[in-house]
Amino acid sequence: MNRRTFLATAAVGSATLPLAAQNYSDYTRDPRPDVAEGSWTAGAPDGPVFKGSPVVSGPAADAIAILQPVQRLTTGHLEFAVEDGPWQRVDGDEAGLMPMSEHVLKFRLPPLPPGKAVKYRVVARSAGWVKVRQFYHGEFKAGAAQVSPERRFRTLNPNADTTTFAVWNDTHENTETLQALDALTTRLKPDFMLWNGDQSNDVHFERDMAGQFLNPAGLAIADRWPLAYVRGNHDVRGPAAPALPDFTGTPDDRYYYGFRSGPMAAIVMDTGEDKPDDSPYLSGMGAFQKMQRQQAEWLKRVVKEEWFRDAPHKVLFCHIPLWFKHPRIPNSDGTKYCRDLWTPTLIEAGVKLVVSGHTHDYLWMPAKEGQPIAQLIGGAPQPKYATFIEGTATKSELKLKMTKIDGTLVADVTMT
Repeated sequence: MNRRTFLATAAVGSATLPLAAQNYSDYTRDPRPDVAEGSWTAGAPDGPVFKGSPVVSGPAADAIAILQPVQRLTTGHLEFAVEDGPWQRVDGDEAGLMPMSEHVLKFRLPPLPPGKAVKYRVVARSAGWVKVRQFYHGEFKAGAAQVSPERRFRTLNPNADTTTFAVWNDTHENTETLQALDALTTRLKPDFMLWNGDQSNDVHFERDMAGQFLNPAGLAIADRWPLAYVRGNHDVRGPAAPALPDFTGTPDDRYYYGFRSGPMAAIVMDTGEDKPDDSPYLSGMGAFQKMQRQQAEWLKRVVKEEWFRDAPHKVLFCHIPLWFKHPRIPNSDGTKYCRDLWTPTLIEAGVKLVVSGHTHDYLWMPAKEGQPIAQLIGGAPQPKYATFIEGTATKSELKLKMTKIDGTLVADVTMT
């Protein structure tokens, strides 16, 4: 008995294998009589593919990802060139398949030289399947190639004498605040920008996530400088939260990592939810404490690496402050677990500053008894309380200015 006869025989009387007897080589039969000939079974007709500007994420020169939002099912590749060098191609393929998405294309660049200008562009085309008789679900159809505008960014330089950076936090999809922060960042032209959590209110639909994490309020927030993404507690809430790695470009898709920019070594860590894993509010979905223990072991290793150990300034960025008790929020010490795990290593490694958000109350907290590391907390999503943090590090000092978005100075910190 040959295989085709066997399959047909096996299907007799079986309600669970309705397609097993289909003879796929018999083109006279219609495998999908429910679909009209020539209609789209996936994707859509050719049309504009790009939806907003790309985001350069990473942000270290050896861990850069570029994400391009799209507005229809799309495939494509990225082209880049270092300084005036030749164009090189990044396919973004995985397991033999080119990338394809109806929301965002993501490309990881190879390690790049530090402190260099990099130009880049995305070449993309629509993708879809059209019903034809001889293909069960349709024949693949690709649209004409479309090329995005050429853009440039500069890789971080660990050996630079100075570095400048901008910090946002708790924007929560507030358009007025996002526009003001973007204007301040554009004026600053930082070496990198750090978005310190709670970009969203929650993540419910993948179709909305490019607008939450890549082009908020339609802005080009990080196409000219690298973005360091920090995950906030609201960014883990909602049915689409597991898709967050598709819309962020952190190293190895982890939400804890480190990088060096000039005299400053930065550590990014993930404080997870503001409630313990067994909280009834998490309904059994929390597994953050395991991740926080993993981060503690990772931290012990990374602070011994030369790039971190030899930096004049060492800073931790995390969404929820390590020292946090809010008078209006009962049981608000949500990072005690992280603090107990991480603080001994941070102190031993010489970290002198934690930069956070979450509380929606901007505050400068110098080191004191019971709080061995200074802490700077950014403000709220409402324009009246929103803040912008501008940081500058030289070999001799680290300066951070926190202002309201109208320019009012609320904290002026200098650490030597």
